[in-house]
Amino acid sequence: MGLLIIVPLLVSGYMVCIRHPFFYLRLHRFQGQLLYLQVARLGMACLVISIILSAAILVLSKQKISVMGHIVVTDYSSYLGALLVKLAIANEKNCTLWVFLMQAGLTALLVPHCWATLYLRAKKRVFQLETDVQLYSQLSLGVLEGTPFRVLLRESIVQCKPCMFSLSDRKVYVGIVLFAGTPTESEGMDHAFTLIPILSGYRDKDTLEVTLNTSYSNVANPSPITLIQENIVSATCFDFTTWNTAQTRRNRKTQPRQFHPHRPARPMPVESLCA
Repeated sequence: MGLLIIVPLLVSGYMVCIRHPFFYLRLHRFQGQLLYLQVARLGMACLVISIILSAAILVLSKQKISVMGHIVVTDYSSYLGALLVKLAIANEKNCTLWVFLMQAGLTALLVPHCWATLYLRAKKRVFQLETDVQLYSQLSLGVLEGTPFRVLLRESIVQCKPCMFSLSDRKVYVGIVLFAGTPTESEGMDHAFTLIPILSGYRDKDTLEVTLNTSYSNVANPSPITLIQENIVSATCFDFTTWNTAQTRRNRKTQPRQFHPHRPARPMPVESLCA
């Protein structure tokens, strides 16, 4: 009899982790015992909901309903209980309990689907979106938290801030992050991201000074670039005013020093020098 509670509890909890967008996008954070506890916690919530619904349905089924002067029998628990006693699965004392547990277990398996459907519809209405793909992209922004790099990616996506990324091969890209990926069951958003390039260049191998020699401003629709996060050495927000000021100072320092001609020294007599 205990399996009628334990199995639906674990299965329903796992179904919530897979079907519900909020919990699915954060599933990669749970491993080992944390994953078991998360599944059990969500399964317990589904089981409590199913128990309340099952109890309400059983109470309503005991009520007599009159339709056009005829009494309609809706007490299905008595019929199922008698069937279980006939099949020697239960006895007359606990047949009602068996029916209740079976109904609660089956209802718990339906709760994850209804929960996820209601959540999707509510969030689509709040964000005014049409497809599930758009909603998943919007909800993925909530996962970009916890580390400064994730916060930087999120600010670039939401606020369209240009950022500068330096790669391990000394290449440099300046652009706006378009998409940071979608987490899966086992992997988070720490693999790659898509960037709309604005400028690109390289770092000097000796001084590591940045040189941006390629501009994409003349291109109508520049092709997005996918960067692997493992290759990122440094990342920062990019300010064009600060960059132009630094480049102006850099050009002044590199200008060759100008030498002005001087008049030759005036010859003086030896007597005046010895005086």
